[in-house]
Amino acid sequence: MVFLSLFGLLQGQAQTRASQSASERSDPVPANMASTYVPIESWVYAAIERLVLAGYVQTAFESLRPWTRMDCARLIEEAKEQGMDTDVTETTLQLLKALEMEFAPELRRLDGEHNREFKIQSLDVRSTTIAGAPLTDGYHGAQTITNDYGRPYGRGENVYTGVSLRATAGPFSAFLRTELQRAASAPTAPASVDASIAAADFTPTAAAGPASGFSRGRIVEGYVSFAFHDNQFSFGKQSLWWGPGRGGPLLFSTNAEPITMFRYDRIRPFELPGIGRWLGPIRLQAFAGRLSGQQFVRVGDRVIGQSGVALRDQPFIHGQKLSLKPTPNFEFSVSRTVIFAGAGAPLTTHSVLRSLFSPGNTDTTADPGDRRSAVDIQYRLPKLRNWLTAYVDTFTDDEPFPLNYPTESAWSPGLYLSHVPKLPNVDLRVEGFLTPHRDLFPGFYYFNVHYLSGYTNQRQLIGSWIGREANGVQAWGTWWLSPRSSLQASFRHVSSSAEFLQGGSLQDVSLTADVALRPEWQMHVVVQDERWRYPLFSGSSQQNFTTTFQLSYRPRGNASVQP
Repeated sequence: MVFLSLFGLLQGQAQTRASQSASERSDPVPANMASTYVPIESWVYAAIERLVLAGYVQTAFESLRPWTRMDCARLIEEAKEQGMDTDVTETTLQLLKALEMEFAPELRRLDGEHNREFKIQSLDVRSTTIAGAPLTDGYHGAQTITNDYGRPYGRGENVYTGVSLRATAGPFSAFLRTELQRAASAPTAPASVDASIAAADFTPTAAAGPASGFSRGRIVEGYVSFAFHDNQFSFGKQSLWWGPGRGGPLLFSTNAEPITMFRYDRIRPFELPGIGRWLGPIRLQAFAGRLSGQQFVRVGDRVIGQSGVALRDQPFIHGQKLSLKPTPNFEFSVSRTVIFAGAGAPLTTHSVLRSLFSPGNTDTTADPGDRRSAVDIQYRLPKLRNWLTAYVDTFTDDEPFPLNYPTESAWSPGLYLSHVPKLPNVDLRVEGFLTPHRDLFPGFYYFNVHYLSGYTNQRQLIGSWIGREANGVQAWGTWWLSPRSSLQASFRHVSSSAEFLQGGSLQDVSLTADVALRPEWQMHVVVQDERWRYPLFSGSSQQNFTTTFQLSYRPRGNASVQP
């Protein structure tokens, strides 16, 4: 109900603004200008986060991404209004200059220019070569490559060649990122594995893991948007990042292939009147979409589905996220997703309302769906505001609120040190992950006894790569050479419980170089050494070595068409 009440308030604000005089409406209004979303892996988020920590940006919601390009321009203007002319470090000036160059068209539109553009955003060629046996099934084990929009990969060379386009026209915008993907084949699991996976998932045969070993054309993301008084509605294949961490939110990340959805986004933060101002700036997102690649569902005592074959009637999913900033140092968010309808559960008005408002499970005929709720909290220590941020992400399956059930929830705490003493261009980040054992059955998290393919899209986890019953830690150290160039070392360790599919462990170390060769050219290089032991998949310890080389071309103003 809180989401409906807030939406009503926003509609009231929109109607009030719509009563402006005709002469006022004839001029370009930034609130009515649609823009595309900045890809979640972009350098822009790290740059703005550093401005946030320096105290120059106060209304950036870091646990609710992606952001639109117009909203990023607004944050740049906010930074300039916070007193950038006094006592500013050279690093901060470089960040602001780089961001102003990136969002120059949007900054001009904030000043009154018409919103009309067609642009080739990027041309990318990437080769990822894996020497040794990789892990590809995070739903039943672990993954060698994570948070990569569900791109397929296998042992050998994997090649991805893509182009991204964006266009705007007043209140409309469109984005397309498409690729040619050639994936090597992943190692075939021994036949003995199938029975164990089938038993863990309560299916007659083992569900097939993520596909590999093929060439195809693929739309990674593609959507159209309409903006109206700082509200944006988008339809198409879209990605979300609902959490403060870098390793991957527990509820919704880019680990799986993006979902085709209708999304509502309150782009510009708003404040409630009266006592509601104590809540500070507020943002919210909501979406409704349909999953792909689900293979099994249980209807009563019968299991419907076939290994490796997607159900003809795929389930639906919706979600909502509300974020508050009572103070510039404190961000608090609550979010929820529900998988519902599909095979054996018809989509009706009643089933939609039940999935939105039902407080609990009553019986199988009134199943409200596979529900998950999450809370994330981020706090910058006041005395170390320019140095240290602490945050935590938590979610629970089927319980109404994770903070009420701490021992039955998954947790991911983190610390971010924006710069090391005497090394102002070096930052450190560390995050932990825990999906503990639940008494009901092993592998409880991300699973459901009706939707037996679990919380997956195209056979990949929508949430965190940590999996269904494991704990782990991930750490990064980054040396910023410039806003768009950095060198990074990272470490990851995962330990899966022996109670779920015999458990196992994984450790990897990686080195990453992101280098802006020229304003239009970006080079991305990663080398990763990984060692793993999962007895179900291999009787001995395994090692793989992964190298990635990507070259990106991002045309500047000459690829843009202005009125």
